[in-house]
Amino acid sequence: MHGAQLASHAKPWAFLSVMGRPLLGTDFDRDYWYPIRDGAKERNSGPRYGRWARPEMPAVPEMAGEDIYRLRHWAKAKLDEAGDIPRVAVEVRMGHELPGVEGTYSEVTVVMEERIVEYLQGVWEKEVVGAGLWTPSFPMALPDDLVNAAAPLVSGLPVLEYE
Repeated sequence: MHGAQLASHAKPWAFLSVMGRPLLGTDFDRDYWYPIRDGAKERNSGPRYGRWARPEMPAVPEMAGEDIYRLRHWAKAKLDEAGDIPRVAVEVRMGHELPGVEGTYSEVTVVMEERIVEYLQGVWEKEVVGAGLWTPSFPMALPDDLVNAAAPLVSGLPVLEYE
């Protein structure tokens, strides 16, 4: 799915804002989460409308009134459910620090990260896509005028091509 996302635009970021820019600085709750959670009417774009185009989105009744932070609780439960992912990897993934000696001497390895990705991909395929709760609608390229408006990388480093 990441490959399809990267192929949908020519920018160095995997995920762009709807304006074709990096997601940093975006009001995620207002611009993304609330319309997904509560539903939103179709919207046209252009100077007259002052916003970007958006198809109609149905509300997700199971998430009514829920804060996006609730998804972190679900992710933590899913990682704990696996049973074979080290605690340090789960806690670091959640943005937590382990106290004491365990926190001082534990570190996350590439193998641990790969296990998390493998497990969560399986959960996604089985419990979300496989259960018919969501069907991807991509690759769907952003409009060229928006994609070309994105700022270059701040670092000035060359962009690695994805194959």
